[in-house]
Amino acid sequence: MSLVHAEYLKLSRRRLYPIMVVILGVLVALLAFFLLIFGQILPELADELPVFEKPDAYVFGAQQVAGQTWFPLVLAVVMLGSEFGNTVWATALTRDSRRLHQISARFLVLLGASWAAILLGIIGWAVVVFFASPGAGGPDAFEWLEVVWKVGLIQLAWTAIGLAAIALFRSVGPAIGAALALIFIDPLLGLWGPYENISISAATTALFPIFPDGAFSSFVPGSGLSTTHAILILVGWAAVGFALTWWGLQRRDA
Repeated sequence: MSLVHAEYLKLSRRRLYPIMVVILGVLVALLAFFLLIFGQILPELADELPVFEKPDAYVFGAQQVAGQTWFPLVLAVVMLGSEFGNTVWATALTRDSRRLHQISARFLVLLGASWAAILLGIIGWAVVVFFASPGAGGPDAFEWLEVVWKVGLIQLAWTAIGLAAIALFRSVGPAIGAALALIFIDPLLGLWGPYENISISAATTALFPIFPDGAFSSFVPGSGLSTTHAILILVGWAAVGFALTWWGLQRRDA
């Protein structure tokens, strides 16, 4: 627990996390404005814009905010990558040479930080829906608990991928580039049926089953995946990411 506490202190004393939370908040606010409010301000565009009503608007918002997978990726890459530009990682190993413990401590703290940030974004979206969206009703307590663990599972996978990227490349720029490339390439590959079965983006979408009406819904990666299948995909990506992190740091000492 001392390693976890040390990583928590390290994260809390840097400006990176609050700045990223502010950026996430701005993006969520923009999404909420254009997807929930803009069409009501300009009703003449109602035929052009979808209208999200309660209670589906809550789940749709959770899907949109959970899809901000750049957050755990960038946080993991920058936080661990900053240790390779100086003696922090080498010093940490001299104090405790157990790499698995070092990686696990960082993983837990970064996972918790990303999880909390995304949940804050979902809460912000829910407030906008409550006051601005038409309709009535909303998720019950059990459904909100489902949102919480699903968001945590998504952060688990993407945090592991971020750590794997920086462990393999040992440079923040290339690691962020590779991680962001996955964000853009994976949904495109998910359009291909066989890859959809292992697509992390499809699994992320499948956990919050709000899809477009009509025939177009069949073209959304993840629309055909069950919740169990999506969970297995995310757990698999998390396991691969964690294993690559350990392997990358094991074979290339700082």
